[in-house]
Amino acid sequence: MSLAACATVPMTGPVVPGEGGDVSGDPYDGYVRLLPAGPQPGVAPEGLVDGFLKDMGSFEEDHKAARSYMLPETADAWSPDAGVRVIDDLDAADFDAEISNDGLTATVLVRSNLVADIDESGKYVPTQSAATLLEETFTLAREDGDPEGEWRIEDLPDELLLSTLDIERTHRPFNLYYFNQERTALVPDPVYLPVSPDQLAERLLRKLIAGPTDWLAPAVNSAFPRNAATNLEVDSQHAVINVGGVAEADEYDIAAQIAWTLRQLPEVQEFTLKINGEEVAFPDSDGESADRPRPGSDLWSRVSPGATSADIRGYYTHEGQLWAASDWSAESFGDAEPVPGPLGRGDVPLDRFAVSLDQTTIAGITLGGGEVVTSLMAAGAHTREVLDDGLFTDLSWDIDNNLWVVEETRDEDDENGDDDEDDGREAEGDPNLSGSGDEDPPDPGDSTLWLLRDGDAVVRAQVGGLRDHSLVSFRISRDGTRAAVITEQDGERELKVGRVVEDEDGQVAVGDFITLAQGVEEVTAVAWRSSDQLVVLGSRDGGTHQALLVALDGGTPAASAGTPAAGMVTISGAPGQPLLAGSDDGNIWASNDPLNWQNVVEGGAPAFPG
Repeated sequence: MSLAACATVPMTGPVVPGEGGDVSGDPYDGYVRLLPAGPQPGVAPEGLVDGFLKDMGSFEEDHKAARSYMLPETADAWSPDAGVRVIDDLDAADFDAEISNDGLTATVLVRSNLVADIDESGKYVPTQSAATLLEETFTLAREDGDPEGEWRIEDLPDELLLSTLDIERTHRPFNLYYFNQERTALVPDPVYLPVSPDQLAERLLRKLIAGPTDWLAPAVNSAFPRNAATNLEVDSQHAVINVGGVAEADEYDIAAQIAWTLRQLPEVQEFTLKINGEEVAFPDSDGESADRPRPGSDLWSRVSPGATSADIRGYYTHEGQLWAASDWSAESFGDAEPVPGPLGRGDVPLDRFAVSLDQTTIAGITLGGGEVVTSLMAAGAHTREVLDDGLFTDLSWDIDNNLWVVEETRDEDDENGDDDEDDGREAEGDPNLSGSGDEDPPDPGDSTLWLLRDGDAVVRAQVGGLRDHSLVSFRISRDGTRAAVITEQDGERELKVGRVVEDEDGQVAVGDFITLAQGVEEVTAVAWRSSDQLVVLGSRDGGTHQALLVALDGGTPAASAGTPAAGMVTISGAPGQPLLAGSDDGNIWASNDPLNWQNVVEGGAPAFPG
């Protein structure tokens, strides 16, 4: 039985209208309280455990309902802080009970399909296979050692066991924000928190101060000084964060992490940062006073997780030339013109291209895939070959002006595979069909990832964890800390996200991939819409191939990006911008609202910077 509560929660996770992190409305909209049934008289061991698992979804009064199924000493000692194991459907779980000969103790083995784990830090990690089996054992005993006593749980796992429906009802994803390695952009770190309107801001801040999740930690850093004594005072509209015992601290960076984390909670209008007890003033923060900045102030946009500028343009190919436009509404499409320089003139036909985030440089893979070239977007500029003599298939930029290039390597090239020198590689195809996914993927292990620092100095990046998978597509996040990839194994494609880690020697590795959107099939293209959301071309449950939005939190189901346009083969997105798609008939489509796509111009391979 359930009852609607005063506090409510959204059923689809944080909304991402822009750069990520902003949430409109009540973050608890839709929350439904569970009224637990409690242990029933005379229930058998398997029935008791079944009831316990159903009532485990009640978080009221520190899991009072779940503790009622336990022996008193077990209930007092139980601390379910080791995370959550997420199972598919509790009604489909198997319960295998075995009662001792004296009838005083019993064990119950629970079997179910494991969907995901939520670790102690709140990171939601889906299983790598839909067929993963969970087995957990519960030990039961009769109350007071009486053969006629009620069964109660004596020993149980440290983790909570919750169904996907329980998670949907009891948990919500929120972002914590940390910096990329160069501190040029904030990076969202999605965590799942149990539903409770009490002290949510304080819980978010405590998690932020404690540091990133284990998965993201090697790729980011925090401005909060290590081992600092941090005190919090949080009321319904204002938070005070006092960082003490530090000789120095980057006040702006700490405040930016706080602001982007708190802006998910509309009720928190202002905050105060204190360093060693002294209030820090932020005069341009639009707050009530300089030492009470607003989380939603434009002051924090300098390190926006969107990592894009307000004057961002969209780029596309037309008759061999590279064009740019700033208005993608079908009714008023205009301001479109060839970009300055040789690629705007069509001097070098390109198969694929990527525009740097500062919109000064274009990188392209030449037709046939044999070379990677770059050119400034300026009159009188020239193209420069940065990689050659290969078969290049993908490229993208991050905010620190690093160019990431994927090369498809063959057996005859293996002897050069470990060469970190400035040697080149390439890709193939028609620019209007770029990224269509129709080409045969490389064999597993036949892809090499190159990192061109500042678009020039070549480093070979290691890619780990994709054994037996071919790399179909690679897109670096604009903040440079994560990579979205499409892989293929035995004809089945998967969407994954991996973290980017650089060691003290400058060696870069992309790995620890997590599978996303397991319900999405036939994925052919992927792009970063924002810092915590991807847009892909794929299908759900054998349905129409279309654009789908995929959250990086791992647990939110993929959502449709509107009625699909026919023949979509490429997709692109950017914070606060419409989605753009290229079709196989040489047309470009834009989605300026959540429902409809409009044909705006002839051309191919539309893409935003990144």
